[in-house]
Amino acid sequence: MLSLEEMNIIEENAVELGISRILMMENAGSNVADYLKKLNLINKVAIFAGTGNKAGDGFVAARHIASYGGKVIIILSHKEDEIKTEEAKENFKILKRMKKSVEIFSATNMEDEEIVEKIKDVNVIIDALIGTGIKGKLRPEIARLVKIINQAKIFKLSIDVPTGIDPDTGESASDYVKCDVVITMHKMKKGLSKFLDNIKIIEANIGIPPEAEIYAGIGDAKIIFKKRNPYSRKGDNGVVLIIGGSKIYHGAPTFSALAASRSGIDLVYLAVPEKIANTIRSIAPELIVIPYEEEKLTKNSVYSFKKFIEKSDVIAIGPGLGQDIEEGVEEVFKITKELNKYMVVDADALKTEIAKKPNGINAIYTPHAGEFKILTGKDLPFYDKIEERSNIVKEESKKLGVTILLKGHIDIISDGNKVKLNRTGTQAMTVGGTGDVLTGLCAALLAKSKRLFESAVAAAYINGKAGEMATEDFGNQIVATDLIKYIPKIIKNLDPTYFPKTN
Repeated sequence: MLSLEEMNIIEENAVELGISRILMMENAGSNVADYLKKLNLINKVAIFAGTGNKAGDGFVAARHIASYGGKVIIILSHKEDEIKTEEAKENFKILKRMKKSVEIFSATNMEDEEIVEKIKDVNVIIDALIGTGIKGKLRPEIARLVKIINQAKIFKLSIDVPTGIDPDTGESASDYVKCDVVITMHKMKKGLSKFLDNIKIIEANIGIPPEAEIYAGIGDAKIIFKKRNPYSRKGDNGVVLIIGGSKIYHGAPTFSALAASRSGIDLVYLAVPEKIANTIRSIAPELIVIPYEEEKLTKNSVYSFKKFIEKSDVIAIGPGLGQDIEEGVEEVFKITKELNKYMVVDADALKTEIAKKPNGINAIYTPHAGEFKILTGKDLPFYDKIEERSNIVKEESKKLGVTILLKGHIDIISDGNKVKLNRTGTQAMTVGGTGDVLTGLCAALLAKSKRLFESAVAAAYINGKAGEMATEDFGNQIVATDLIKYIPKIIKNLDPTYFPKTN
């Protein structure tokens, strides 16, 4: 069973794979007509249609019913120029040319008695009013049609979810269509489980391939981003602290911090040894660099910037830390847990003993195969045994109680329950620093969403896409900063602030 969000993700991913929404709509509507034909119910059918894609499914069903020899009456809940989606509009245009087999009426111009009179001779009613887009109580113009549908003593079929039913909970804030059959698209929605005893529920294959669920796609990335509140203040959109760097490695924490800062959060703090602080400031003046006196991370180091842990939503630790950092990392884990903050743990921090016993901390771990072996003691099979590889990651994620993003040719992300694979990226991303970019992305998306598994999946996808775009420009000669340049461009195309969702 799927939640509404999961279904939306799968549909977005399917479109990215090349399965158009109009093709999915065609498959949905034809499933409805084929079911009625199988039951020998193709005669005179009334379709009550709303303004969204559920209505579009109904329009397709009308065409197929007509092709099987049936007559169709369409009752629109609104005026035809209020149909919202392009796919539904296209299919409605076709029906307007089918004057012999399809009659179209708008309920806005009709009294209830007129509607009842129009449908008095039909043998089937199809509910194509509102599907998964329902929010709260039904509007009066929909509620009146639901009442008319329910009063009819004939066979009733709902497309996807009965109008009035919340697809996630199965609850209704008002009346709902009491149908005999639901034909739900792709997979059953969670809310329908409440109706298994009194409604026949059929899952319809609409041509979505399994890859739309198995692999991270644009749908997985989009769910992280919400329309930004124009009245939000500094800090409302996420604050991240990156802890990293050492005498030799100043680049790694800088890449992480820059990636985070280009992901749409408000503030990025960067705690590093004093010896490399000015170097980083000169590279990236937009970063707030917090120097600590010791050359390596110690308890004293952590105490010196503890107030920035308190100010942050997410603490990312590990990039470029170097060796002999056990006590410092342990102290960060301890304080982070006490403050109920989120963590992203990478690189050298994954090699510490505390990382092996996180003790309930809310964290994403981002190991490559070598770090995974140090962390878990487990060797991973090659990619030709991806299922076995995935199962090991899932098992270890469950044992540790963290979300693991295993970096590789195919990334594997698991929270111990769910597993997602990511295949974005290129061979050029073996260059140093791309993993640090991923760490910064994970931290920023987690700061935005407070969702561990989803942030890890989205970060893997975006990081790989940035690598693909950089490789297209520069070939195998990319560097980590090339990825960072593309992160805001990718995210802009995911952010509903610029591309609001339509129902």
